[in-house]
Amino acid sequence: MSTSNSKPPPKRFQQIVKLRPEHYEAYKACHAKVWPEVLEQIRQCHMEDYSISYDGTSHILFASFKWTGEDFEADMKAMRENEKVREWWRMTDGYQESVAEGAVSSEKGGVDGVPGWWKPLEEVFYFAG
Repeated sequence: MSTSNSKPPPKRFQQIVKLRPEHYEAYKACHAKVWPEVLEQIRQCHMEDYSISYDGTSHILFASFKWTGEDFEADMKAMRENEKVREWWRMTDGYQESVAEGAVSSEKGGVDGVPGWWKPLEEVFYFAG
C-alpha cells in the first residue's frame, strides 16, 4: 500500500502578542462573538483546535492551533485575501502590541520577509497522552 498520497501529519502552532491592558474588555467581547466569516475562513484554511489565552500579569496573549492542510503558504494567502479577515485584523491589531521585531500588522506579516504580527514560539514539549 502506497502512502505517497497521504496528507502530512497535523502541525501545531503557538504564538504570542501583547494585549494593551486598556483593551482587555473589548478584546474579550469581540472574541465572544467572532464574526462567522472569520471562523469560516479559519476552517477553510485547515486550522483546528484554535484557542487564545491571556496572562493578566504580563498582558501576553498566547494562541495555539493545529493546522491540518497540505500547503500552509496557500492557506495563509487565502486568509490575507479575505476582506472580512483583514477587517477583523485591523480591529484586533489595534488592541495589541506585537512583540515580534519588525512586525507591521497581521495583514502584512509573513509576506516578503516581514515578520508575523504574532510572534511564533518553539514547541519544546508536547504529550498527546
